[in-house]
Amino acid sequence: MQIQNFYIQSIRKQLLVGFFIGFWLFLFFYYVEPFDMYQLPKPERLLATFGYTIVGMLSYFVTIPLQRLLYKTAGKWTLVNEGILLVSLIVISGGIAYIFFKFILLENDPYAHSFSYFFTQQVIPTVFLLLPVMIFLRWIFGDKTVTESISVEPKEKNIVIKGENKAEVLHLKEAELVFIESANNYVKVHYLLQNELKNELFRNKISVLQEEFPFLLKTHRSFLINPIHFLEWKRESAQTILLLKPNLTQIPVSKTYKKTLIEKFINPSE
Repeated sequence: MQIQNFYIQSIRKQLLVGFFIGFWLFLFFYYVEPFDMYQLPKPERLLATFGYTIVGMLSYFVTIPLQRLLYKTAGKWTLVNEGILLVSLIVISGGIAYIFFKFILLENDPYAHSFSYFFTQQVIPTVFLLLPVMIFLRWIFGDKTVTESISVEPKEKNIVIKGENKAEVLHLKEAELVFIESANNYVKVHYLLQNELKNELFRNKISVLQEEFPFLLKTHRSFLINPIHFLEWKRESAQTILLLKPNLTQIPVSKTYKKTLIEKFINPSE
């Protein structure tokens, strides 16, 4: 399972997480005084507070190269990676904290707790108390867009043109349909096949096809065009004509539809 939002690519953000972890540890040790710290003299309590704060930050900082290595190896951040990070953090913080506890705080006191006792009774509880804070910080600073999104182009829409006769069926991509013209009780469908303009006759009404394929524009009572094939306007005497790209096909424009077509092709923003 991928949990990409918990991976932090930026070193600066990783350092911020470490500093916030240290700040939380400082508040925890200073105000809660766990593990009988209240029995220590004030100078030793302050030393323990600051010491464990630095241990917490240092332990997290040490795991930064490990996180980058895990991510680079897998190409993503997973629950397994997060588990390895947690185990590494427990082990590293346990070792550093015990060194501080025995050799600095207690000055190598022979009666100090053993490592196993210190690790199970103090390190592990502290790490699990810290865990919700660390997860929250890593989610806040996580690279939510670290993986490159793969843009998937929408599939070209397919259309099916049918006539009244069940055998009259034509499967096309929407862009392959160029225009439709009415021919008495039939319609002639003009379409592209391997970049060549072809046509087929269907027993149907142009009004039915206009309703079925609303992307088509009516230029004349007998013509529907696919607007993606529009090339330019042309005027011959008093007649306005549209030119379509394939073979510079001329399509008549009637006054009824001229205004709508001008708004579509000449003033699309208005």
